[in-house]
Amino acid sequence: MRAQIAITRNGITQASSDKSPPEGGVLARRTNGDFLISLHRHVSETALVQMMRSLRALDPGFEMSLEMAGNITRHLSRQDTCLRLALRALGILERVNEPLFMSNLEIYDRKRPPTGMLSQNLLKLAELDLAGKDAPTALLEVSAAAIENLVSVGQNRSMRLYFLALPEETDWPAEVPATGVPLDEGFDSPGGRWLSIIYEAAFAIQAPLYHHGFVRIDGGALRPFQRFVYPVTPQNERPSNFRVLSTAEIGESPDLTII
Repeated sequence: MRAQIAITRNGITQASSDKSPPEGGVLARRTNGDFLISLHRHVSETALVQMMRSLRALDPGFEMSLEMAGNITRHLSRQDTCLRLALRALGILERVNEPLFMSNLEIYDRKRPPTGMLSQNLLKLAELDLAGKDAPTALLEVSAAAIENLVSVGQNRSMRLYFLALPEETDWPAEVPATGVPLDEGFDSPGGRWLSIIYEAAFAIQAPLYHHGFVRIDGGALRPFQRFVYPVTPQNERPSNFRVLSTAEIGESPDLTII
């Protein structure tokens, strides 16, 4: 059995019979049980995000291969593939906005936590065990943990993201859309798109993530930041009930509020 889809540079998914991805897009092909995702050499961040969304429908243990720059990596899980897609999307955006931020994203391993993650506030979120719990129970546990600067992100039926809860005031980003406003409408700044990639990755990977690097605030020097991102995606609930929770801080200035 053979089936394939293409995702255009603008994130539109369509049937395809081509042998290569469209300009700036992605091609996903399934042939006799082999599933291969091929990226155009100038793939867009929008196409990568749409590919992550498409992969959410697959079982976490489903194996696939990923072709980037002519090199194929095989036997990847959905989590591994989505992490690589997210890192590629972040890299594209960060190269264009190099003066603003640079970062790395990794799946959090509770047994081997990152040595640099020492923030007690981030650890409050990281140490929660929310796996397998329904959304109301998970959110109650998070609320009881009294995590500072907690951000909650939801999604509508069209997979458009929006904020559900935010700190009252933020030092970065300078402007944040109101709760309930789709991020692709009210948060189309470089910083907004950067954060949106992280939230999309969390929904797709469905595992806690550690995001760290440097960000520039108010035109000053680049400052080190850390962000912990915890998706709440119970398998027996509707995707509209899913949440991504996160908290972040500036290492040298924990009094600054960032999301």
